Amino acid sequence: MPRIIIAILAAAVAVALAPSCSGRAAQPTNPSASKPHAVLLVLDEFPGDSLLDEHGQIDAVRYPNFAALAGDSVWFRNGYSSYDSTTKAVPLILDGMRPRPGTAANRAEHPRSVFDMFKREGYGIVASEEGSALCPPSMCRGARAKAPAIIPNLMRGRPQRFERWVRSVRAGPRPTFWMKHVLLPHGPYLYLPSGAQTRPRPRDLLPGMSTTPGFHDEFLTRHNEQRYLLQLGYADRLLGRLVHRLHQQGIYDDALIVVTADHGYAWESGVQTRRSVNASNVEELTPIPFFVKRPGQERGTVNDAYVRTLDVASTMAGVLGYDLGYRDDGVSAFGAQARRRRRVSLTVRDFSSVVSISGRRWQALRRKVIRRRLRDFGSGELATLFAGIGPNRSLVGRATDSLARVAGGSRARSSIVQDQRFAHVRRASGVVPAQIAGDLRGGRAGAKRDLAVAVNGRVEAVGRSFYLAGDAIEHFAFNVPEAALREGRNKVEVFEVVAGERLLLLARS
Repeated sequence: MPRIIIAILAAAVAVALAPSCSGRAAQPTNPSASKPHAVLLVLDEFPGDSLLDEHGQIDAVRYPNFAALAGDSVWFRNGYSSYDSTTKAVPLILDGMRPRPGTAANRAEHPRSVFDMFKREGYGIVASEEGSALCPPSMCRGARAKAPAIIPNLMRGRPQRFERWVRSVRAGPRPTFWMKHVLLPHGPYLYLPSGAQTRPRPRDLLPGMSTTPGFHDEFLTRHNEQRYLLQLGYADRLLGRLVHRLHQQGIYDDALIVVTADHGYAWESGVQTRRSVNASNVEELTPIPFFVKRPGQERGTVNDAYVRTLDVASTMAGVLGYDLGYRDDGVSAFGAQARRRRRVSLTVRDFSSVVSISGRRWQALRRKVIRRRLRDFGSGELATLFAGIGPNRSLVGRATDSLARVAGGSRARSSIVQDQRFAHVRRASGVVPAQIAGDLRGGRAGAKRDLAVAVNGRVEAVGRSFYLAGDAIEHFAFNVPEAALREGRNKVEVFEVVAGERLLLLARS
């Protein structure tokens, strides 16, 4: 039998017997085993410089999976967001088109995207969109015509949806494009790097503490940034889960893998919003992670081009040698146009103006933010994350029985929110109450105090009390290392720190 006939028959049999890559994957029109699989992971509300250590490298101790990905890919360390709000920031990643006022995150408003390119090239598509609906049911089974509401998705099921999508990654004889938007490390700040939750439900222990009512207080801002960094550790864990699955299925080496985020977040205090870009926060709201692992790439490189999320679609098309099929507003991250950029520019949320800054100035401002973050939270071992904010830091790590106490009790009435959580810690439940918060009543109106928290007789964190806007109640909040809590019953004590680093007991679980 002639070789060409044998080849045609073999290809036909392979197509007929090929298992579905997912219950949701559409049947490709032109299967081809020679085409590489492709993966696009879009994280959410992720200032990319959060990953860096004091050497400007990705912190391989805290974020080992991002560091490992950088070791296999091209890390565009000057990647930046093209818009600051998810409902337009994610669609522009998928279609490469500048956002327009009044448009929705659905197929009707975004009729062409990378999904069309992959469909035309014979790919199966498995998409999990958390705040958009650009992949139509004809390409993605079970897809929505209308974008899902983001808030409900933030409040439940984030890990479960990610895990379902990861399980859809299966090797097969035809190429597949897997796309996932995951609402992490975006708040609510609930997760620890281990994957454990600090509380059973997403609602904050003190309502409003991580939103506008708490934005004015510097210590509370740092406390919440600490929570974000812990949740970023969990996002790193999820990335590792994806990479492990790709290796397990024999897909990783030859796949195109793109990992990025929709926009950053500004950890400023004394502001009304941390999510709308302006000249004072462009250095935090725009930098995002941007990694491209090309098929067959084995060694990582660093590229300093100013690449935008708007460039993702063109970059994927260029790497694979495919035609996007329409004229988009992005360029390939590997092309001359990206290398020639010298400014970072993006339209503000209401489309009334453009924020533009020179690349040199932008990088200088980013370095300033990085230095401040490292001063507050350190790098490497997680222990440094808990010892750099608040007054009286020399107390951290010391046994309470070695410290001087104030005789008698405090006149303040104090309480720890959900203090019953510490009586029966059980890691198998998935909850480790490593955030400790509560109220202080009876002090002088508006006064703040230096505080310390001890777990099982050891000071684990120090801080300052605070007030939420419009609330006259004095509050406290601490994050403590997960390892400080043991299985079963734990003793948690909150102290006021008075002159001479003496401790005055305020509350006990």
